[in-house]
Amino acid sequence: MAGKASDPVPGYREPEGGPAAEPEHRACAGLTQLVAAAWSRAAPHQPDADWSDFTPELVEEVRRDFPDLPPAAVGLALRVWGRMHGLVALEVYGHLRGQTTDPARLYEAELRDLVRSLGWGRDQE
Repeated sequence: MAGKASDPVPGYREPEGGPAAEPEHRACAGLTQLVAAAWSRAAPHQPDADWSDFTPELVEEVRRDFPDLPPAAVGLALRVWGRMHGLVALEVYGHLRGQTTDPARLYEAELRDLVRSLGWGRDQE
């Protein structure tokens, strides 16, 4: 998906066409495809969104690649990405060391909850 990865270092600017652009695009597109596959089940459990919530570049790309996907699904895809990336980043940067003895267990629980948020696994419980 369109957009630039950012770095928390003040003043840093990613080089145009830098090495992160393509992997970022593949990850976001893959998660959007996952959400598109789950959308019929996930939709009733999601907040509303509007195309104006997103950058024009992202809107153009999503509408081109997923023409039937509503803006709320795009919001869900970004939240899925944030949830998956968030715990990984916390572990990589050592922020979970003082809080949990088993980060993998915490991550697995988050993924299970994420799957439920997509509408899968509800009927198995």
